[in-house]
Amino acid sequence: MAKLRVSCCIKVLLIFGGIILMQVFASFIYIFGSIFIRVFSGASYTSILESVTQTAFTDTDSLMWISAISAFLSMVWCLVLYLRSSWRVKGMDYRNVFTPANIAGMAATGFGACVTLTVFLSLVINLFPSSFSKYNELMSNFDSSGGMLTFAYVLVIGPVSEEIIFRGAIFDRTHLAFPFWTANAIQAAFFGIYHMNLVQGIYAFLLGMVLGMVVYATGSILCSIAVHIVFNSTTYIIQFVFGGDSPVMAFLFLICILISIIMLAFGLRYYIIRCKEKYRCEKAGSAY
Repeated sequence: MAKLRVSCCIKVLLIFGGIILMQVFASFIYIFGSIFIRVFSGASYTSILESVTQTAFTDTDSLMWISAISAFLSMVWCLVLYLRSSWRVKGMDYRNVFTPANIAGMAATGFGACVTLTVFLSLVINLFPSSFSKYNELMSNFDSSGGMLTFAYVLVIGPVSEEIIFRGAIFDRTHLAFPFWTANAIQAAFFGIYHMNLVQGIYAFLLGMVLGMVVYATGSILCSIAVHIVFNSTTYIIQFVFGGDSPVMAFLFLICILISIIMLAFGLRYYIIRCKEKYRCEKAGSAY
């Protein structure tokens, strides 16, 4: 077991290192692609070089393109690793996965977690504004005024790629060598580190723990992808619905917060109970 765990940790570190290298590779793809397009549009070499070096890593659109390319490359690579898992259940009956109870749990967990975590972080940021200036600057790039690529990344590209990477390729390997709760904490920790920001790291770790429970309880990564999409979509929905500044909106938002806490409690209770049941069955050596 000790050798298996060491081997597992090495594989996870190699996967995580590969993801970081994909970001570097994506930067080169974007830079060379930009140069190629500008050359054929008739721009001079000097203007091309100045434009690329000045905006490639500071311009919001450029950073978003690099993130999207990196996410796509990592998703393809980790999807191959995920599908090659020899122990994976074949011919899963998705009627037993997407039951009304599971769908309700996914919706409640995604919406409730988003609103609850956002409010919690907002309180912390208001208490220590100077400590989170970089986080506020980063989040301003993902507000409701973002372009189509931003929407696509936040609502589809990001959730799908991150689930395949962390709840797919990485969680698969940690779960082979560690008990579920330990394996889940490991993949969530890597998910937090991946965001390269203390605030986002804590945020992502907590979300990763929840998403790991969803995958484990339902047996399908499609469920965690759905919860992740609901989670990210809720950010835009809240901004759109509660965009006004009035006492009525403040009161309605307070009600929304209370409802989201109840929904999160329901979702967590549902998945924690299912995870405990499945974990007991695994320990007993019986089929779930």
